[in-house]
Amino acid sequence: MIANAAHIPAYRQFPEDFEIVGVADVNAEAAETTAARHGIPHSFTDAAEMLQVCRPDVVSVCVPNCMHKEYTLLALSYGANVLCEKPLAFTKKDAEEMFAAAKKQGKLLMACQSMRYTPDRLAAKALIEARGGEHFYYTELSRIRRRGIPYWGAFHIKKVSGGGAVVDIGVHMLDAAIWLTGNTEVASVCGTTQKNHASELGDLAKSGALTGKVDIIKRFNPDDMDVEDFGAGTVKFKNGAVMNFKISWASNQPEASDIRLVGKDFGIDLPSCTLYEGETDTQFDGIPSDYPNERFPGHFYIVKNLRDVLKNGATPAVLPAETIAAATILEAFYRSAELGREVKVEELD
Repeated sequence: MIANAAHIPAYRQFPEDFEIVGVADVNAEAAETTAARHGIPHSFTDAAEMLQVCRPDVVSVCVPNCMHKEYTLLALSYGANVLCEKPLAFTKKDAEEMFAAAKKQGKLLMACQSMRYTPDRLAAKALIEARGGEHFYYTELSRIRRRGIPYWGAFHIKKVSGGGAVVDIGVHMLDAAIWLTGNTEVASVCGTTQKNHASELGDLAKSGALTGKVDIIKRFNPDDMDVEDFGAGTVKFKNGAVMNFKISWASNQPEASDIRLVGKDFGIDLPSCTLYEGETDTQFDGIPSDYPNERFPGHFYIVKNLRDVLKNGATPAVLPAETIAAATILEAFYRSAELGREVKVEELD
């Protein structure tokens, strides 16, 4: 879904820079259908064969979470730059190893953390930078789906996905908050998980397939779901900042995709684009003039940056420290939920 609806259309926006030469999927029907739909000359059921035959400069890794490391390292070993779907990894060690491998190969590795590129978050980032930054000592975020468990893939199976709502949609919010605040040095995490609505499913769009289309939908058995549909936690950073979050695929709350940043000099509320200073509330512009009208607009920002990095030496939009921080939070969160206590980062090493 994400390759067809987001990655391929994003690359196609820059035909003078990117030519899509091959697609690989262990499911031959999925590979062949994708290639035919988009006019891609080669399809494979083996990623190594694709890399050997096509020798691509850039690879998008769009496989299930548990395979991100394997296929990223494979692509890097063939000399490709890699854009990997989120989460790049869900352990601190794996994220560090993947970036170390990219550095050794002299290649770019970037996590596709596309949800920092919503209009309100782009506007907030621009405002923060225009004011010279801010120490946000408190952050809270919510990403709530009323009924949006992804039933069209293997997101609900831990051995494939690594976790549930928090690792799926929560990592987008965590990344956005890390990016906005600049807080990357994690000290500890305390978290809890719940599973209450495995048999209550919404439609495809509500479960993350925003186009409402998925080529191959597997039979969903709620008894197979061994991950959380709700998670909440607290992150403490080494600079004293604190972040609280709640994430759900399904829960009896209002839909939400909210971030609130609290600093000494000012605070920001999103998506309302409200700036708080003392007793004054001010609205700021939340719609960039060039914002693309696409289902997955964030991928266009990511691919545009990828082009600029490779052609002009621009700074990667998603930095390794940010991605490692997100992986650290995920690992510590799930360990905390399992142990029933706060987990310090030192324990992960």
